[in-house]
Amino acid sequence: LAMRNSYHGRSFAALGVTGNRSWSATSLTPVNVSYLHSGDRLRGVFAGLSDQDYIERAVADLREVLATTTAGDVACLIAEPVQGVGGFVAPPDGYFKAIKEVLDEQGILWVSDEVQTGWGRTGSHFWGYQAHDATPDMLTFAKGVGNGFTLGGVVARAQVMDSFAATSFNTFGGNPVSASAGSAVIDYLLSHDLQANAAHVGGILHAGLRAIDSDRIAEVRGKGLMLAIEFVKPGTLDPDPAFTLEVVERCKASGLLVGKGGLYGNVIRMGPPLTLTEAEAKEGLEVLACAIM
Repeated sequence: LAMRNSYHGRSFAALGVTGNRSWSATSLTPVNVSYLHSGDRLRGVFAGLSDQDYIERAVADLREVLATTTAGDVACLIAEPVQGVGGFVAPPDGYFKAIKEVLDEQGILWVSDEVQTGWGRTGSHFWGYQAHDATPDMLTFAKGVGNGFTLGGVVARAQVMDSFAATSFNTFGGNPVSASAGSAVIDYLLSHDLQANAAHVGGILHAGLRAIDSDRIAEVRGKGLMLAIEFVKPGTLDPDPAFTLEVVERCKASGLLVGKGGLYGNVIRMGPPLTLTEAEAKEGLEVLACAIM
């Protein structure tokens, strides 16, 4: 099981579970996947639903998917607490708790992909899954923990890790330089409470983005230092990737680098360094606001 609009990497199997067509280079896959609805409530069949209604319908959808599109043992659900490439779309807090109750009934593992949400980036929690009052069976992490060094890892319940009986080997696994870099990064972010900084400075950015008055902005979303703006054609919910690209280029010309993503390429998404200061946030906000207006 995976989520629509998801992204999990560029390896053959990771592409196979990715639920975003623009990132899936081939229909060939080593795994059979059934997809659940993403957290998108801007458009689609779950548009406009309250948190509770969304969770209830999502649970019903999961049960229907299991009954109709799966066969035999289902290995796991892999999901991002906040979808990265998908444009920082997220289900309401508590969603994964309700989903996990169904998974546990069926003996299905929950894998939380924390590559973008981990290490305090969401501000409110150290790991993205913690917003849902439930604990995954497995957790993956990468990117931020290395701060530029190649480093990733997986954590799982002992019962799950110990069940892997075959020989496993990775030529570059346990690289001492990367591991030392990761250890230093963790020491720094803990000693400087960068999670609190993500919450504080992220709050400034979220408030500033929501204050921008533009009929091209359909939604501002995200958590902490994960921020996204979805652009549409004025007066509609039709995605406007061309305008989004214009904003990206205007920002670049003014010295601000922002990312572009979303299912339709109409979302500016930003994941600034966890060390971002108030002054830097306000400077970036000014550039971005001018680029939009």
